[in-house]
Amino acid sequence: MWARKNLFLIVALLSCGSLHAEGVYQPTRFGQGELRIVDSIPVVILQGTPAEIGQQHSGILAKPGAELFGFPRRMLAECGYEFLWPFAVSAGKTLMKNSPADYLQEIGGATNQAELDDDILAVANTLLELRRVGCSSLIVEPERSATGGPLFGRNFDFPAFGLLDRYGVVMVIRPTDKHAFAAVGFPGLMGVLSGMNDAGLCVATLDVEDAADGSVRFEPTGVPMMLVFRQILEECTTIAEAEALLSRTQATTRANLAVCDRNSGAVFEITPKQTLRRDSANALLPCTNHFCMPGLATDRECWRYDVLNRAQDNVTLGVSDIQSYLHQANQGELTLQTMVFEPRELVLHLSLGTPPSSGHQLHRLELKDLLSPR
Repeated sequence: MWARKNLFLIVALLSCGSLHAEGVYQPTRFGQGELRIVDSIPVVILQGTPAEIGQQHSGILAKPGAELFGFPRRMLAECGYEFLWPFAVSAGKTLMKNSPADYLQEIGGATNQAELDDDILAVANTLLELRRVGCSSLIVEPERSATGGPLFGRNFDFPAFGLLDRYGVVMVIRPTDKHAFAAVGFPGLMGVLSGMNDAGLCVATLDVEDAADGSVRFEPTGVPMMLVFRQILEECTTIAEAEALLSRTQATTRANLAVCDRNSGAVFEITPKQTLRRDSANALLPCTNHFCMPGLATDRECWRYDVLNRAQDNVTLGVSDIQSYLHQANQGELTLQTMVFEPRELVLHLSLGTPPSSGHQLHRLELKDLLSPR
């Protein structure tokens, strides 16, 4: 019990303080990896074996992301809680041991290439998922879409710490013998918060605080969930395949996972005890930070969910309509990334930068060529 309480204390403390980074990304290459600026969006392309991907990750991002890589421990120290760092590292490394071997090799490649601290990478790839912060998503299925194909919009909401809003990046990963995918994230994150693969399968994670099934908030025998969501993109092509993978994987905590493929959408309501599937109503599927399924739902009150659900008033919705609803659901300084995926076209419309990101232009990224190995 002491360990679990202190785990959440560590995560909560990450909201203290403010750091700054200006103009952090410039085009560069490392091995088979590359950083490009595409219509003002930084895009990092990594490919090869797990070790090679890790080496490219650190070779390209360790220098521009140096301040960000050191952020978790620095913030504990600035808040007067550096004494909890060993516990955070121990918890993170325990979870990482439950991960697929490829991801451990990737982190090993990253730490060996640039002498990055594997303690920091372990914490970054396990504790971020336990932070309870609001996000919003809206899936529009083909029959209600102005494009004729599904659309998947998402706000990623998280405290910027005066820093994170300047470090957003699109990671294009082309792993050997797996599906290539694009994830919107940050340097040092090997897992996935929001992303789409070359089959058009998209995922976005949304934290959940309460569940009615009596599940624990943190299960140390589980697989880090950001890595599970990456595994879905690397191994699956449909919602059904994603559901099968989730059903055989022990979750670490409670979360919603919004998923969309080329034909439809679903939300998986996940706890360490079970995973339930919620399908669309009238071809629309809003999601925020509470469970809706019987047996899991506690409090369904959420103003952002109500805003998104008003999309039912539209006969059809396009990309700009989805952005409008996401902007109405923004949380000000917390809304760091806004995106709309087009699974059939392999297109990502994305806004990064000064929050709320939902109020800025969405930049169109054609992912088809980026996801294709050369």
